[in-house]
Amino acid sequence: MKIIYHISRLVSLCIIVLCSITAVQAAEKAVPTVMQAWQLDPLTGLADTVPIVDTSYMHLPMRDVLNDYSISNLTNANLISPTQSRIYFDRERRVDFIFADAYAPYIIAPQNVKFYHTTTPYSSVGYKKGFVTDLDQNDISFMFTGNVNRRTNLGMTIDYLNSYGRFASQEAKTVFGSIFGSYNGDHYSLQGAFTWNTLSNFENGGLLNPSDLQGNLKPQDMPVKMQGMSKFRYLSGYLNHYYSICVERERKVNYRERDEEGKWVKKDSIKIEYVPVTTFRHVFETADATKKYIEKQASQGFYPNAYLSPKTTNDTAACLSIRNTLSVTFEEEFNTWLKFGATVYAMNETQRHVSLLPIFSDSVGEDPQIQFEDHWTNNVYIGAALYKNQGRFIHYGFDGNICLVGYKIGEFQVNGHLDAGFRLGKDSMTLTAKAYVKNETPDYYLQRYISNHYQWNNDFSKTYRFYVGGEVAYPTQWVKPKLNISFENITNYIYFGNQGMPQQHSGNIQVLAADLQLNITTPWVNLDNSIVYQHSSSANLPLPALTLYNNLYYHDTWVKALDVQIGVDMRFFTKYYAPILNPALGQFCVQNQEQVGNYPVMNVYANFYVKHIRLKLFAQYQHFNASFMNKQYFAMPGYPMAPDMFRAGLSWHFYK
Repeated sequence: MKIIYHISRLVSLCIIVLCSITAVQAAEKAVPTVMQAWQLDPLTGLADTVPIVDTSYMHLPMRDVLNDYSISNLTNANLISPTQSRIYFDRERRVDFIFADAYAPYIIAPQNVKFYHTTTPYSSVGYKKGFVTDLDQNDISFMFTGNVNRRTNLGMTIDYLNSYGRFASQEAKTVFGSIFGSYNGDHYSLQGAFTWNTLSNFENGGLLNPSDLQGNLKPQDMPVKMQGMSKFRYLSGYLNHYYSICVERERKVNYRERDEEGKWVKKDSIKIEYVPVTTFRHVFETADATKKYIEKQASQGFYPNAYLSPKTTNDTAACLSIRNTLSVTFEEEFNTWLKFGATVYAMNETQRHVSLLPIFSDSVGEDPQIQFEDHWTNNVYIGAALYKNQGRFIHYGFDGNICLVGYKIGEFQVNGHLDAGFRLGKDSMTLTAKAYVKNETPDYYLQRYISNHYQWNNDFSKTYRFYVGGEVAYPTQWVKPKLNISFENITNYIYFGNQGMPQQHSGNIQVLAADLQLNITTPWVNLDNSIVYQHSSSANLPLPALTLYNNLYYHDTWVKALDVQIGVDMRFFTKYYAPILNPALGQFCVQNQEQVGNYPVMNVYANFYVKHIRLKLFAQYQHFNASFMNKQYFAMPGYPMAPDMFRAGLSWHFYK
């Protein structure tokens, strides 16, 4: 209830701010509606334009944290749980902290924050609920942004999710969000953000007897392997500010206004704009991540060891990271001859790693006293970037950095991408190519870790990655195909074995993936398809060979004001030896005892969009085929998929 109370206070505050900004803007001279959004590279601070509003009402029931992360995810089948995408190239590492990897979909890191410029306030609210007796789910979201004046923007986002879980010891909840702002002057500009995530989920280790699904026991009465609890917290602060040396340029602006008779007439004027030549930038980033694992009563026989206490467990690991980056950018807008921009930078990274340090007494059988050990590391990087973002046909970017001093000395990466667009007949084709080379230092906690159930002290070598991939898209009026092919070679790959210990693969592992998206559009019936083929050369990196997502739906407009979408969608992956979650570590460990897959999850749904008030509504019967198919359906070994459930929700957007 405290969380709901705090959420209500934040929403109330946002409404007050919204009203204030609206009043200020209403008092100003009317201006054309402008809505822009961008994201920043957290290291260089360079901006990349992104869509501000999801104007589509379609596929609303499929839009949630997990489905936005990947089309297929390895979870405990609860809405909020440790997650790993089954699609290898969808696995995004948002935080430099290994215990945060399983919570990536719920983390708003600086690179995920959107910054805005809007001449009219924009806000949205959303609510989704799952209706089932033993698996109640709630998803509440709020977003607001608006300009205080023509240069300054403020905003915030907040999401609250909870799920009671179908089985014993499975309840989970999370709150995550961001507060952000920006100032865009002629010479000086800044963007700043604060983000947070708090997540807690109970752990049960899976069903003790999976065959209980075929019996008459209620899910809450089915025995589970253990009872524990994981808590995760992530806080980050980000500031990107810079000063640009500019030149003045005249630009002709066309506009319309009413004459004395009230008729619209075309006019033009000359506008003076400042074009940046050279930019001096400072980027500050700090992040604090903490992972806790708690057992109030020890789980007998589930873990092989109890090093600190056979009665209870209270493990903690944390990482504080502080980065300062200084850069000089030679701007693309001014460089009319060479037609590209360039950046050089230097970055200092300081990290504090916190772990347990047990102090043992001489008394036999007495639990050790627990203290916390701090380990500080410092790293200095230099890097450069070369890019071309302007122009109609060809864009490219290359960047790289290397660690010269510190714990990660010798770590480096080089990235490159190229995209081109051109006309082919009546339509346009786009081509994209990407590549990178990375030499990565293993996470600190892969080298050294102390907890109640697991302890290790390793000397792993750096992991070397080489990636190359490309994408071709040729959307036409009726058919919209897109093909992405990716290949990566990994040397010294680190994984968690079936005993929960980190291990380093000797030699190379190759991963090949082909992702085909084929959307077929007709005036009333559409079919969206996503087919992903994957191959891994090693059992230490297991992947399903084939993953499918299909969505067949009717689409039309009723009474000119109501857009309607009615359809059925399906998700499927072939059988494979899926990793299994280790609750104490929050890591997915490889196993070769049990396969899961070859089971479709099907949903039927209806979406409605009321155009004039921008209100989206949906109703969904999720996993309806569970009522008539074999109940032996598992997300991973020991963890059944969510049962059939009715879901409903809305999303309401407010802007002028």
